[in-house]
Amino acid sequence: MTEAERLHAAHWAAWQRMCDAIEGARFERRPGYAWTICPAVSAPSFNGVWPEDDAAAGALAGALSEIAACGLPYSVQVRSGKTPAWEEEAERLGLMVREEEPGMVVTPAELHDVDAPGLEIVQVKTADGLAQALAVFAEGFAVPPELFAPLYDLDLLELDGLAFYLGRVGDTDVTTGTGFTIGEAVGIFSIATPPQHRGRGYGAAVTAQAVRDGFRAGAEFAWLGSSPSGYPVYRRLGFRKVETYVLYAAPEAAPEAPGAMV
Repeated sequence: MTEAERLHAAHWAAWQRMCDAIEGARFERRPGYAWTICPAVSAPSFNGVWPEDDAAAGALAGALSEIAACGLPYSVQVRSGKTPAWEEEAERLGLMVREEEPGMVVTPAELHDVDAPGLEIVQVKTADGLAQALAVFAEGFAVPPELFAPLYDLDLLELDGLAFYLGRVGDTDVTTGTGFTIGEAVGIFSIATPPQHRGRGYGAAVTAQAVRDGFRAGAEFAWLGSSPSGYPVYRRLGFRKVETYVLYAAPEAAPEAPGAMV
């Protein structure tokens, strides 16, 4: 299995586990693709089709109709160049490329140290801590906190392998992130630092903390999907691009939060 294939398998496993924990969410593996909805998060990337086999591209219109019937915005998330028939069908149905996200990996031997003076990173254990992490995430990505609040629900603290982090300097919350360890992989999500706190290594430090905790729990590699602004940060940490994910959605779809959870 290539590194890109290992990343992709970890991606599917993480989202399937999350769907099992979020009320109303579903992740179904169907012939040639995955079909997923998360009614609690009304964003296209959380409700869509993830192709696997070009032979099944004719199923796209029906699969998207099922999501639309639930009153949800929808998307098609492909691995660039892997399933061109799905991309052609998405365009025929009026969807357009909304974002391209590098899929990146790092191993224990490749991870670099980070120096962020004055930063204290804590693992969130309470409802108040989750609310603080959500506030930092929302400010960092300039998105409404209520849209992504279901991803910071207290019940998720009980999910095995899922860890929320909050970085503070003194009494000020300056960065946040999430790590999700499943088997050989730890996924890194929701790394966010508000604009006024950037440039000091805080986002890199919370990323490295989540990665190291995953390695200590037995993971053999860490993976993430990078936003454009995060890409140079992750490169300096030792992450390498091994895949590109392309998100197709309707032109009028709401904006996404890069690296949120999918």
